[in-house]
Amino acid sequence: MIVKLALREAPVLSEYTGVATEEAEKPEAWSLKKQCLVPLLVWFVAYLVSNIQVYKMEATSPDQLRDAAAVLFPHLSRAAPRTLQSPYYVTGRPDIESWLYDLGGSSCACTLQWDKAQYWQRLFYGQKFVLAHVMTAFTGPFFVPCWEWNTLYKVLNEVLEELSMPVSGTWAGGGKPMEVEPRYDTLVSDLVLNGFVFIILASHAVYVLQLPSIAAYNLRWDLQSCQTIFTAFFQYYVLQLVQTLWGIFGYRTYKAYIFGFLYLPGNVFAFVLQIAYLRLLWLMRAWRLDTYYKTVCLLVLLWTPFTFFTDVDTFHEQIQAILSFALTGFAVSAYQYHSNIGSVQILGFASICYVLAMIVYLSFQWFPLIAVPGDHYYSKQGVCGMHNSSVTNSCQALSMTSA
Repeated sequence: MIVKLALREAPVLSEYTGVATEEAEKPEAWSLKKQCLVPLLVWFVAYLVSNIQVYKMEATSPDQLRDAAAVLFPHLSRAAPRTLQSPYYVTGRPDIESWLYDLGGSSCACTLQWDKAQYWQRLFYGQKFVLAHVMTAFTGPFFVPCWEWNTLYKVLNEVLEELSMPVSGTWAGGGKPMEVEPRYDTLVSDLVLNGFVFIILASHAVYVLQLPSIAAYNLRWDLQSCQTIFTAFFQYYVLQLVQTLWGIFGYRTYKAYIFGFLYLPGNVFAFVLQIAYLRLLWLMRAWRLDTYYKTVCLLVLLWTPFTFFTDVDTFHEQIQAILSFALTGFAVSAYQYHSNIGSVQILGFASICYVLAMIVYLSFQWFPLIAVPGDHYYSKQGVCGMHNSSVTNSCQALSMTSA
């Protein structure tokens, strides 16, 4: 009886005697001011580092450039016509073979042809900006745990990219007009395949890891709530800047070999910076450390299909994104099932989505419903003037000054 009484009174006695109890003190989240100032410092350092060029992509030699019209519209040049013929014509005017396409301030004459196979080939095959959109979509819910707000953020980002052309004369704040994305790329690829889909995947991960929702912030119509929202989105914005530091390695242009596989050092560098910055987020929010390590494991699966591959000519980012979605989703579902977390209905619905994604990916490997394009035009970006090299950029050979 005396022993039981002593054990029951031990925490009370320790409070007065100064003896620490066995229960560890729970860490507190940083103040909003500190949560904003520290990422601001990271942003400033990242901005300075972004001016470093470990590897700089060279401009394509002029003798390697190809006329894009000869590839896309062979009947308008001296090249032999291809099998693709225009399904459209103007009655009584066989000499009309093109139509005017208004780009909003500039225009082009496009041939009278439309081929659905070419559309899907351009969408799924080739090296584009898929990884950047995947990462911004997946990491967003970790900063702002609300899928509706992250979806709005992605839509706003695409709108601002479109507005960049008429406002600044450059694409996405810095690219040449010749590198402008086609609208199907923006709407179908950036928003749907790489935006909405990976926001859902990240929201599933946030749900399984049991990270605080946006409701935990106790938002109201006051200045404190505005500061909370601004701080969360600013922290998210800084992560995107840190991630784009892969540009000092030329992003996808600088490649290396390891164990017979090609890999992108820029992606490895960006991944290390990303997990370091996310560690800072966990400190600022005072989240449990074990959830951070689980998040890092998910990010390893997410990055791997974009970082390691066998051949640059068969590296198609949108197809790799499907594999990335499936692998990461399987890991989230497996952990949810093993730990018996949350709703069984959510687990079942998510698992079906991941299985379907893996089936789609395997279909591209074994019996693709969308044929591999025969011309490398469909697997290049920056195709100003066209070129065959996978390292140089043909757009850098163009002068932007008018005569």
